[in-house]
Amino acid sequence: SRSCRRVRTLLKYEHCRAAHESHRCAHSSLRPQNLSSLPLCPHCCTLVSGHSWTTNTMRAVLTIRRATARAVKRCMATTPRTLQQLVEHAEDPDLIKAAQRAHVELSDRVEEQVARCTALEATAPTNRDLGTLTALYKGVATELAAGDEIAAAARASDADIAALHRSFKSIEERHSSFVPSVVDALREGNVPVSAAGLLEDLLAAHIGASTVLRNHLLAHAPELENPGATLAAPPAHGTGAARLDAKLINVVGAAVGDAQLVCEHAYDLADPPPVSIADDGSAAACVPAHATHVVRELLKNALVATIEKHVAKHGPNSDAWDEELPPVEIALAASTISIVDHGGGLEDPDALLRIRPDLSSRYDRLDEPGGSYNSGSQKPISGVGMGLPMSKLYAAHYGGALTLASAEGGAVATLELPTDGDRPEALPAAPD
Repeated sequence: SRSCRRVRTLLKYEHCRAAHESHRCAHSSLRPQNLSSLPLCPHCCTLVSGHSWTTNTMRAVLTIRRATARAVKRCMATTPRTLQQLVEHAEDPDLIKAAQRAHVELSDRVEEQVARCTALEATAPTNRDLGTLTALYKGVATELAAGDEIAAAARASDADIAALHRSFKSIEERHSSFVPSVVDALREGNVPVSAAGLLEDLLAAHIGASTVLRNHLLAHAPELENPGATLAAPPAHGTGAARLDAKLINVVGAAVGDAQLVCEHAYDLADPPPVSIADDGSAAACVPAHATHVVRELLKNALVATIEKHVAKHGPNSDAWDEELPPVEIALAASTISIVDHGGGLEDPDALLRIRPDLSSRYDRLDEPGGSYNSGSQKPISGVGMGLPMSKLYAAHYGGALTLASAEGGAVATLELPTDGDRPEALPAAPD
């Protein structure tokens, strides 16, 4: 059944226990009759202690386990995680069990992503970059499959877990090219408008898989974060990606400097564009890296709008301005971050937050020669077209929300974050 994930994990990692009595899964019928003489557990097909292993027995047991795992996957959808569960996983002192759980969960998520990528590719068969997305996730699935036996083992060595972690790190590096590949696919211009929902599902599920992976590596493989460091030994245990009481001022502070620096250099300003912050000491439950990404994107857009309006009025030479730039105002209150600018209103705020396959000219790659930050625009900063849609998905993933609206003389962007970590992530429905 779709509710048997917890029991499945119990069967794999806590051999037998009470689960065999309380959850006699129909998948045990996969056990061939000609192996009935072997002393195997009828549910997870583990050989009972005291029986001598032979090559044929081992092959038979592995065959049954793999068939059982495939059958279980077919009847189950990925279980959405909460921030609280991410924190608990990060704090789990049992490194082996944590790594095995992460492997099983990532395998399930990646299998679903392969199906979504395949469905998306079918909407535009001539789009080569959609094929790249499918190949990327199939490659991840193959890499994960190489660790299946370690993940299913009743006992795993430190070397086994280290190998699993290295594969996780490799997969994370593969993941880093996913969003640029989506941009490439959209820029080709032949993705149908009807595929926009499928693209958003794909990206939302990608955020979920990436967060599970990042959370595990930060907590349980901190030595891989900076493998070339020699000044100090890495900590034995790190801190995961999620926080239940992240201070909003820290989230904003990590974004302000970056956004100011980008705009200062792009517009050749004598000083960083001004930003004012009103902080009431609020905290929120979130993945700080996600929240900082959203604030950075919103603040960059607010600063660009403010500077562009000022340039239109006073000219491009900032040294000749006889009037200072008005500050972008950030207010932090009750787990909400509001950003107000004076750069003019927004024509269609909702459209800015959506992926638009019909506007292929909106999308660009920052690493294209001669095209960085341009997208065919004459503005010094124009982006790649994915900043706001991705920000909306990041905001909503664990129960938050992002809204844009016009205000008097400018615009206001509001990021609402949850105050608790009990909200399940916003995952799309499992593909057919």
